[in-house]
Amino acid sequence: MWGKREQVILWATAYLPLVLIMVYRFVDSNDFFKKTEWAKWLAKHIDKTVFDVIVIAGIIVISLLIYRLVAMWLFSDYDRQLKDKEIGKSVSVRKYERLSVNDYSFFLMTLLLPLISIDQASAINLMVTLAIVVIVIVIYVKTDFISVCPVFFMSGRQVYKAIISDQSKEAEAADPSIRQEVIVITREKSMNLNNKFRTVKLISNIFYLSSNSNNADPDDV
Repeated sequence: MWGKREQVILWATAYLPLVLIMVYRFVDSNDFFKKTEWAKWLAKHIDKTVFDVIVIAGIIVISLLIYRLVAMWLFSDYDRQLKDKEIGKSVSVRKYERLSVNDYSFFLMTLLLPLISIDQASAINLMVTLAIVVIVIVIYVKTDFISVCPVFFMSGRQVYKAIISDQSKEAEAADPSIRQEVIVITREKSMNLNNKFRTVKLISNIFYLSSNSNNADPDDV
């Protein structure tokens, strides 16, 4: 299972583009490097708007790369161990669906509002905004609410609400509580409900799920 450290790293990575863009706007608005030779050269050869677009595009590209590297670091061992059946258990997925847009609304609000509503030239505003980001990350970590983190889908993984079970449909009919309503993170873009999967618990009701060998579950077909 994950501890708080993994969640802090995950959310710090998620907010990295916002922090870098705010810092760039603060530095740019205060002309900290305006009198340097390289800044004068850039001013002569590159339009300011074009330069801003290049910098922000670079921040986004670098952030996406870091997203992938962090996801690889977090999940590479899980992918291998689940494949080799060293950890986790086999389950059937009875039903699954994507998270709704509303589930992402709080993250999007905390990501976009500072960019459009706060004066980036003020050091006080920058510090307050960074403090708010830290508070938001603490809230996410305290509540184990990692399901809406963009690091997942930006690194080729899917997040679903799912109903899973480690027993047969006959056992579930006798005891419906066997089925679990969970959040699953997986590389699978679509899941064959006739197949078995390997899964391991990350935190709370959130599981990492990997495709089992290509075998149907004869008890559940």
